[in-house]
Amino acid sequence: MNILLVSTAIEKSNLSFPLGALCIESSIKNDKILNELCNVKTLLFDLEDDPIKTAIDLSKTNVDIIGLSIYLWNRNWFDIFVDKIKEINPSIIIFAGGSEISANAKSFDLNKYTFLISGEGESTTLIALNKLNNNEKLIHKGIISKDNPNYSLSDNVNLDELASPLLSKCGDPFLESGCSILWEMTRGCPFKCGFCFESKGLRSVRNYPLTRIEKELDYIIENEVKDVFVLDPTFNINKERTIKILNLLRDKAPDIHFTFEIRAELIDEDIALAFSQIFCSLQIGLQSIHPNVLKTVNRNFDKELFKEKISLLEKLNLVYGLDLIIGLANDNLELFKESLDFTALCKPSNIDIFLLSLLPGTKLYDEADKYEIEFHKNSPYTIIKSPSYSKEDINEALKIKKGCDLFYTKGESVMFIKVVCDAFNITPSNLFQQFYFYLEKKYDIENIDSEDIFSLQDEFIKHLLKIHSVKNLEKALLSFIELHQGLSYYIDEYISPILSLSYYPNQLNLLENMNIKDFVKKYSPFDENKNFYIIGDYGNIDIIEY
Repeated sequence: MNILLVSTAIEKSNLSFPLGALCIESSIKNDKILNELCNVKTLLFDLEDDPIKTAIDLSKTNVDIIGLSIYLWNRNWFDIFVDKIKEINPSIIIFAGGSEISANAKSFDLNKYTFLISGEGESTTLIALNKLNNNEKLIHKGIISKDNPNYSLSDNVNLDELASPLLSKCGDPFLESGCSILWEMTRGCPFKCGFCFESKGLRSVRNYPLTRIEKELDYIIENEVKDVFVLDPTFNINKERTIKILNLLRDKAPDIHFTFEIRAELIDEDIALAFSQIFCSLQIGLQSIHPNVLKTVNRNFDKELFKEKISLLEKLNLVYGLDLIIGLANDNLELFKESLDFTALCKPSNIDIFLLSLLPGTKLYDEADKYEIEFHKNSPYTIIKSPSYSKEDINEALKIKKGCDLFYTKGESVMFIKVVCDAFNITPSNLFQQFYFYLEKKYDIENIDSEDIFSLQDEFIKHLLKIHSVKNLEKALLSFIELHQGLSYYIDEYISPILSLSYYPNQLNLLENMNIKDFVKKYSPFDENKNFYIIGDYGNIDIIEY
């Protein structure tokens, strides 16, 4: 049997490594019977690829079975793909797994799919393929078919016995020097956030053996991987294990960048120090700062505790990002703005904002009627409105999100956002909102990502200076922004721009802890701007007069 496993990513990025499909491929190759019977290969596409053309191309190959890795973001793509390939070859065997199956199996047509796998698929897929080979009925826990149409979830696999998609070399076709990959260390989550697939607590927390992790790390190093996103929803849940792994990464992989998802409340000085000793970024799910909102999704928030924990990261200059959600029950536009204002002033390196999706299989999906949330019933299951969030307010929040994405995250304004807000006496959310409206009037907002973001920031700030009549702040503000834009560019490109500043850099640095209005009273600008350039390595940078 010739089997093709098809994975479709959102885009070509560090998240496009087809880990789910590779886990199935490695399991098939590790099965003695199927390894002799099957020739299996994983193919990777993204949403830019035409699903119809892909179906036509694959139908011309000598393929017997196609397995699909279906998630929230690629459901529509695969719906088109399956319709076309079934039109061309009605007898071809198609099966699918992934979170979209586990969450919403009833939405799949068993006239098109020979079987579906709900839950973890490594063992259950082997059972289904062996049953197919033996002409047996496709009946087993976790297999959904015409023989067994009722939903059931597969049993957890034993991670100690699971074949590694890296060590089995299945991932080799997707590796090249300097590439990015996904790396799984744990399955399951101890928390039950209402919007997450783990919300019903059906999956226990299980860890891959440290011996396997160390071997996989050696493989990652040997293949010159440069960026790793660690798939572990709460990496710092077990302090002893967390520090062991971080020390391993520190000793063996100092030049590889790792991204971890962590819980803020579990940070302590030891964990923060261990993170600071490796090249990494941390992502923290804040979602909202309002307890009455968070309790609807089984979360809580203590503002003072959060600040205390974040300060441990800031003291060690750790890079971290924060996540927010638009549309949670009991939330509204004003509360969202308050959450965003707090988030921006925490100075994360990036702010990721998501429109709420009520994913089938989650607690929030089951309670949608209770909270009177109206949402799209097909992928991506996003909210339409709720009693506290009108369509208009959601649309307004999405505009603020876009402004934040551009001005804050893409524009790397973490170091100057507070100074800008102080200069114009506005909140970060209001700044992002105004930035969106300014861009919308002058540019094609849908294609704004192609513009030079630093130039757009400068243009917008000069506009604000004019309408707010704070001419006395202009030289200090523009110089402070120029300084930090230059530093960001230097760190990203390792090429120094020429900085045109009205003050010496060491004076401008005082603005990090000083109100700009007090600064201009105390310090006088140059009669004419001076030019400066940047030298040194990250963490040891000097700014020299040109």
